[in-house]
Amino acid sequence: MPLPPLPDRPLDICIVGPGAIGGTIAARLAGAKGVADLGRVTVVARGAHLAALRAQGLRIRTQAGERTVPVQAVGDPAELPPQDVVITALKGHQIPPMARPLARLLAPHGRILPVVNGLPWWYPLPDGAGGFRGAEEVDPAGALWREIGPERAIGAIAYLGASVPEPGLISVEIEGYLDLGRLPGGPREDVTRIATLLRDTGWTIRETEPFQNSLFSKLFSNCSLNSVAALSRASQARIANTPALRAFAAGIMEEVRALAEIEGAHIRMTTEKRLDLAANGPDHAPSTLQDLRKGNPMEIEPIFGATLALGRARGLPMPHLELATEMLRAVEESRSPG
Repeated sequence: MPLPPLPDRPLDICIVGPGAIGGTIAARLAGAKGVADLGRVTVVARGAHLAALRAQGLRIRTQAGERTVPVQAVGDPAELPPQDVVITALKGHQIPPMARPLARLLAPHGRILPVVNGLPWWYPLPDGAGGFRGAEEVDPAGALWREIGPERAIGAIAYLGASVPEPGLISVEIEGYLDLGRLPGGPREDVTRIATLLRDTGWTIRETEPFQNSLFSKLFSNCSLNSVAALSRASQARIANTPALRAFAAGIMEEVRALAEIEGAHIRMTTEKRLDLAANGPDHAPSTLQDLRKGNPMEIEPIFGATLALGRARGLPMPHLELATEMLRAVEESRSPG
């Protein structure tokens, strides 16, 4: 059944997970002035971050300086009225437990923009019975697919560098852009409207069609450099300048490229060029390595496990990625108590 159109009035937007990426989005939305199509902006946070947002507002630091943006922050989505647009900026493993609260937060016509690093929960895999489902690795027992529905989802990928130095403060180190889109055949009117709204708040927005191009281009880098960085505890530059590590990353990249072609996507950048960019770029630690260093859970299943699941569903062997994934799972298990 087609979704009702977005209402002909300013749109209420809620950001769930205002960390590095979500906080940057929230600050630009809440701080925007004179945007006719923008209604109320709220955030759902927790812990010390929530306390800081309530006490001081959302502070954002860029090259232009630091400013504070007042924002309505709550700890429970149930405290808010139904929303026109919900943007989730959570780690992949944090989303499935939120399936029912997110579904209740959405108005009947509401759209959800899950900003993720890996394969999103709404990406269709064959369910073995003639239908489709999300990958079990990102949507255990199909909770998100069932409670929210893939038709509500607009693909969203963030290309920027940001961090949370302390609760309530977002530091934007690399100004970037958001890429929005849907798979071929999906409606475009709501994508265009939300993209225009975000542009009016100061964002650079790209609308990629087909969206698989953007999705698999991001997986191309994340599956390879993130996994090898976490396993070797090495930066991107070190990986790309060490022959054995470079070859391992290149093997994963070529496997993701083969999967992209099966999915009708095109990765424009060559493997050698991507690795050369890493070799000569900033001494950057990918997010999976950052999580490992901080003692946080690594996003193994959303980035690596779900991509492997899609490869299996398509009958594509991915031995390099499979090895990296199993090694990462073993590392994660070794960090668990008991």
